[in-house]
Amino acid sequence: MLAVAKLGLGSDVRCEIIAGAARMAFTETWFGHRDRSVDWDWAALSAKFQNGHPKCFNAAIWHDTTLCGLAIGAMNRDRFVALDFLEGHPDPMHPLKGQVIGIALTMAEAYRQLIGVPELRLHHVDPNLIPLYTMQGFALAPDLGGPHHMVRR
Repeated sequence: MLAVAKLGLGSDVRCEIIAGAARMAFTETWFGHRDRSVDWDWAALSAKFQNGHPKCFNAAIWHDTTLCGLAIGAMNRDRFVALDFLEGHPDPMHPLKGQVIGIALTMAEAYRQLIGVPELRLHHVDPNLIPLYTMQGFALAPDLGGPHHMVRR
């Protein structure tokens, strides 16, 4: 909820862990949607991260009853927090269009500061969004394991 408060969003916006309601909303409204740019299975991803990463970061971003965003990441060897997966609702008219990235980055940054690691990394960045992340203080870091990895220190 820190991200919501910090960004000045209303009480109709909330962030929760990815659990039953988010998984169901994903399956019912996102899965198979023709406008999705990725084909991540969020139910499987969230289960994998929650079971395999004790310091997992995951969030379902809601506006009232509309699931608007999903994010997953984890702390890695006490050196950085990686935001591994981030996706907004595929409907271009969803209520938080243009705000999901800001909410997710604010939450990931708060988590990074809370656990005291020096870097926030982004993995699997959509090449079309690189300029947006660059404006948020991130730099390309292909040496981190992929051509579309970014870092902010």
